[in-house]
Amino acid sequence: MNPISSDDFFDQLLAQAVNDAIPAVVVGVAVIEAGRVLLLKRRSDDFMPDVWEVPGGHVDAGETVADAVRRELWEETGLRLSAITGYLGYYDYPGEFGMTRQWNFRVEVDPWTTITHPEHASHCWSDKRHALMLPMTKEMAELVDMLPI
Repeated sequence: MNPISSDDFFDQLLAQAVNDAIPAVVVGVAVIEAGRVLLLKRRSDDFMPDVWEVPGGHVDAGETVADAVRRELWEETGLRLSAITGYLGYYDYPGEFGMTRQWNFRVEVDPWTTITHPEHASHCWSDKRHALMLPMTKEMAELVDMLPI
Protein backbone atom coordinates (compact mmCIF):
# COMPACT_ATOMS: atom_id res chain seq x y z
CA MET A 1 0.00 0.00 0.00
CA ASN A 2 1.12 3.53 -0.67
CA PRO A 3 1.52 5.66 2.44
CA ILE A 4 -0.74 8.66 2.96
CA SER A 5 1.57 11.58 3.56
CA SER A 6 -0.22 14.57 2.07
CA ASP A 7 -0.77 17.39 4.53
CA ASP A 8 -3.46 18.66 2.14
CA PHE A 9 -5.47 15.46 2.65
CA PHE A 10 -5.38 15.80 6.44
CA ASP A 11 -6.13 19.53 6.20
CA GLN A 12 -9.23 18.73 4.12
CA LEU A 13 -10.45 16.35 6.84
CA LEU A 14 -10.03 19.06 9.48
CA ALA A 15 -11.72 21.70 7.32
CA GLN A 16 -14.71 19.41 6.69
CA ALA A 17 -15.12 18.76 10.43
CA VAL A 18 -15.09 22.53 11.08
CA ASN A 19 -17.57 23.08 8.24
CA ASP A 20 -19.84 20.38 9.72
CA ALA A 21 -19.62 22.07 13.17
CA ILE A 22 -18.05 18.98 14.79
CA PRO A 23 -16.41 20.15 18.05
CA ALA A 24 -14.26 17.07 18.73
CA VAL A 25 -12.17 14.93 16.40
CA VAL A 26 -10.47 11.62 17.09
CA VAL A 27 -8.50 9.06 15.12
CA GLY A 28 -8.96 5.31 14.92
CA VAL A 29 -5.90 3.24 14.05
CA ALA A 30 -6.36 -0.17 12.40
CA VAL A 31 -3.28 -2.35 12.79
CA ILE A 32 -3.64 -5.51 10.68
CA GLU A 33 -1.16 -8.38 10.81
CA ALA A 34 -1.56 -11.88 9.36
CA GLY A 35 -5.25 -11.37 8.64
CA ARG A 36 -6.10 -10.18 12.15
CA VAL A 37 -6.83 -6.73 13.55
CA LEU A 38 -5.53 -5.40 16.86
CA LEU A 39 -8.40 -4.60 19.25
CA LEU A 40 -8.26 -3.02 22.70
CA LYS A 41 -10.84 -3.45 25.47
CA ARG A 42 -11.82 -0.27 27.31
CA ARG A 43 -11.56 -0.31 31.10
CA SER A 44 -14.77 -0.76 33.08
CA ASP A 45 -14.35 2.70 34.67
CA ASP A 46 -13.91 4.49 31.32
CA PHE A 47 -16.31 6.23 28.92
CA MET A 48 -18.03 3.43 26.96
CA PRO A 49 -16.87 0.77 29.44
CA ASP A 50 -15.82 -2.75 28.44
CA VAL A 51 -16.22 -2.30 24.68
CA TRP A 52 -13.60 -3.38 22.16
CA GLU A 53 -12.12 -0.92 19.66
CA VAL A 54 -9.13 -0.18 17.50
CA PRO A 55 -6.49 2.02 19.16
CA GLY A 56 -7.13 5.74 18.89
CA GLY A 57 -8.03 8.96 20.60
CA HIS A 58 -8.36 12.73 20.39
CA VAL A 59 -6.49 14.99 18.03
CA ASP A 60 -4.98 17.55 20.39
CA ALA A 61 -5.16 21.30 19.68
CA GLY A 62 -2.37 22.30 17.30
CA GLU A 63 -1.56 18.67 16.48
CA THR A 64 -1.66 17.31 12.94
CA VAL A 65 -3.88 14.33 12.19
CA ALA A 66 -0.82 12.25 11.25
CA ASP A 67 0.87 13.16 14.54
CA ALA A 68 -2.29 12.17 16.44
CA VAL A 69 -2.26 8.76 14.73
CA ARG A 70 1.41 8.29 15.70
CA ARG A 71 0.93 9.50 19.29
CA GLU A 72 -2.27 7.57 20.02
CA LEU A 73 -0.84 4.36 18.59
CA TRP A 74 2.23 4.74 20.81
CA GLU A 75 0.31 5.77 23.95
CA GLU A 76 -2.27 3.01 23.69
CA THR A 77 -0.12 0.12 22.45
CA GLY A 78 3.58 0.96 22.59
CA LEU A 79 3.74 0.30 18.83
CA ARG A 80 5.71 2.62 16.57
CA LEU A 81 4.10 3.86 13.37
CA SER A 82 5.90 3.05 10.11
CA ALA A 83 3.30 4.49 7.74
CA ILE A 84 -0.34 5.47 7.41
CA THR A 85 -1.33 3.25 4.48
CA GLY A 86 -5.03 3.88 4.03
CA TYR A 87 -7.99 6.07 4.92
CA LEU A 88 -10.96 3.98 6.06
CA GLY A 89 -13.56 6.72 6.28
CA TYR A 90 -15.18 8.34 9.29
CA TYR A 91 -18.22 8.21 11.51
CA ASP A 92 -19.80 10.67 13.93
CA TYR A 93 -21.03 9.79 17.40
CA PRO A 94 -22.13 11.58 20.59
CA GLY A 95 -18.97 11.67 22.71
CA GLU A 96 -17.89 12.98 26.08
CA PHE A 97 -17.48 16.51 24.66
CA GLY A 98 -20.37 16.66 22.19
CA MET A 99 -20.64 15.33 18.66
CA THR A 100 -17.36 13.65 17.79
CA ARG A 101 -15.94 12.65 14.40
CA GLN A 102 -13.65 9.63 14.22
CA TRP A 103 -11.36 9.34 11.20
CA ASN A 104 -10.10 5.80 10.70
CA PHE A 105 -6.77 4.85 9.18
CA ARG A 106 -4.96 1.64 8.34
CA VAL A 107 -1.33 1.68 9.40
CA GLU A 108 1.85 -0.34 9.29
CA VAL A 109 3.97 -0.58 12.42
CA ASP A 110 7.62 -1.26 13.10
CA PRO A 111 8.26 -4.96 13.59
CA TRP A 112 9.57 -6.47 16.79
CA THR A 113 7.69 -4.28 19.22
CA THR A 114 5.73 -5.54 22.19
CA ILE A 115 2.17 -4.37 22.76
CA THR A 116 1.44 -2.53 25.98
CA HIS A 117 -1.96 -1.18 26.91
CA PRO A 118 -1.83 1.01 30.04
CA GLU A 119 -5.04 2.83 29.06
CA HIS A 120 -7.02 -0.35 28.36
CA ALA A 121 -8.02 -3.53 30.18
CA SER A 122 -6.83 -5.97 27.53
CA HIS A 123 -5.97 -6.51 23.88
CA CYS A 124 -6.37 -9.23 21.26
CA TRP A 125 -5.54 -9.95 17.65
CA SER A 126 -8.80 -11.03 16.06
CA ASP A 127 -10.14 -12.25 12.76
CA LYS A 128 -13.38 -10.68 11.53
CA ARG A 129 -15.71 -13.45 12.70
CA HIS A 130 -14.39 -13.38 16.27
CA ALA A 131 -14.12 -9.58 16.39
CA LEU A 132 -17.76 -9.11 15.42
CA MET A 133 -18.83 -11.29 18.37
CA LEU A 134 -17.09 -8.98 20.86
CA PRO A 135 -18.99 -6.13 22.54
CA MET A 136 -18.35 -2.98 20.49
CA THR A 137 -20.25 0.01 19.22
CA LYS A 138 -22.29 -0.30 16.03
CA GLU A 139 -19.88 2.09 14.29
CA MET A 140 -16.82 0.08 15.37
CA ALA A 141 -18.47 -3.15 14.18
CA GLU A 142 -19.07 -1.51 10.78
CA LEU A 143 -15.41 -0.46 10.62
CA VAL A 144 -14.20 -3.96 11.54
CA ASP A 145 -16.60 -5.51 9.03
CA MET A 146 -15.08 -3.49 6.18
CA LEU A 147 -11.46 -4.38 7.04
CA PRO A 148 -9.63 -6.76 4.69
CA ILE A 149 -9.24 -9.49 7.31
